[in-house]
Amino acid sequence: MLSKQFILTTTLLLTHSLVYAFDNNAKDNVAVYWGQDSSGSQDSLASYCKSADADIFLLSFADGFPNLDLNFADACSDSFDSGLLHCNTIADDIVTCQSLGKKVLLSLGGASGSYGFNDDSEARRFATTLWNTFGEGSGVQDRPFNSAVVDGFDFDIENNNNVGYAALVNKLRELFESGSKQYYISAAPQCPYPDASVGDLLANADVDFAFIQFYNNYCSVEGGSFNWDTWVNYAENVSPNSNIKLYLGLPGSRGSAGSGYVGSTRVLAETIEKISQSDNFGGFSFWDASTVFSNRIDGERYVHVVKQLLEDASSNDVNAIASVSSIAAASSDTSVSTQLTTTLEPTTTTTSMELTTTSYSELDTTTTVATPSTTDAPTPSTTTVADPSTTDAATSISSIQKDVDVPTARTRDATTATTTPVVATPAATTPAPTTMITQTTTAAAAAPTSTSAAHAIAVSLNAQYAAGQYNGQSTCTEGDLACTSDGSLAICNFGNWVTIQCAAGTTCYAYDYEDTVLTQCGFTDQKAQFM
Repeated sequence: MLSKQFILTTTLLLTHSLVYAFDNNAKDNVAVYWGQDSSGSQDSLASYCKSADADIFLLSFADGFPNLDLNFADACSDSFDSGLLHCNTIADDIVTCQSLGKKVLLSLGGASGSYGFNDDSEARRFATTLWNTFGEGSGVQDRPFNSAVVDGFDFDIENNNNVGYAALVNKLRELFESGSKQYYISAAPQCPYPDASVGDLLANADVDFAFIQFYNNYCSVEGGSFNWDTWVNYAENVSPNSNIKLYLGLPGSRGSAGSGYVGSTRVLAETIEKISQSDNFGGFSFWDASTVFSNRIDGERYVHVVKQLLEDASSNDVNAIASVSSIAAASSDTSVSTQLTTTLEPTTTTTSMELTTTSYSELDTTTTVATPSTTDAPTPSTTTVADPSTTDAATSISSIQKDVDVPTARTRDATTATTTPVVATPAATTPAPTTMITQTTTAAAAAPTSTSAAHAIAVSLNAQYAAGQYNGQSTCTEGDLACTSDGSLAICNFGNWVTIQCAAGTTCYAYDYEDTVLTQCGFTDQKAQFM
């Protein structure tokens, strides 16, 4: 009898460990950001980890670097003498989560904070700091999570400064080799491709997960310009990691973002059916845990509804494979071994992307128009054009993210890095001077407002791009965006324009919507509205 009890107990323990084992190659994983308490009623990290509905937890945020600073809203307030947070409860919860098979990553960046690098060397040095402070490194006394070791790092960079992140991740990969377990790297780009902040990282470093933010943008699931196929094209043709997993990023509730929330089970199921055909599909990600676990649709927790839909879709895939295997076995005879192989491919037309670099000596510039830029975040914010008489200050929404501040764009010269408000000066042909300010608003699909100053700027920029003048200046600032005359997207990188061919069916142009001007790859058939 005792031996039977022992066998039964052992079997139950093994079953439990199998249920919660993390599978990087699965298509039904759910990732959630935790720490900023956007609902105002956040539970402990461990309490969420005990649910079978989420697999990856992203601690939000390390919002200051290379001078390290952390912000977990009201989840941690103790600190070392140095001022760095000392989070004993989170440390214990990390260990609990990992014992349940969950992966816990530290997320860097966020909508606000003081972060960024002057060059690759500074970024590589910070990689060592991260490894020694949160990984298996040594020599650091003030460890915020004590002896707990995270499972990797996430890059939610939102200030349009892409300097150093590829170098940082490549250095981390070197350090990971001395570790005792597998570590993961993830990034959280906005859905417009390529992302101004982490686009360079995604194109030049080994990234495991891309938690793509399909909200607060025109390319949301129900926005009419859903561009999942563009990201599949990136995964198949651009990413250094051919096995990168793409996650559909959504708000955890309607109040978690200005736009992009999907509250219909039918739409969720149809979307999963469409996008899960890609081998690179990994699951869903949510901003944030406090909302996706408390929000309910059809009487069930939102996170549970999505997890169940993902598991059902994944189960259908497995059953389809099993069915194919059965057919293959039935069709074989005693003398011939017949192997039937099927490959599921997304119904997309893909285009390989090529990167080229253009120096300023090759450009003929005749105008002086600066390119507008935007900063999107888990908090809904876009860059908007306001009349010079506007006196409203830029605002923030504290109920959505506790560390929200007015995002700014970073500009850099050869020797110093400074932070300045986003300001653009219109061309001389623009009816009146305008100022680009950061304002809380809702992004939406491209739509012209022909009488607005924003539309005039978009038209002027497109004429400038068509003439091959990029931003119209003799120099460019790191992270500036423009278009080439042939419709490729151009990003300023170390004083040179790096061009990226847009995906099939899209081309680069400037467009406006409700006094917002953006430059990026958009659907070709919409470009004429902004010429």
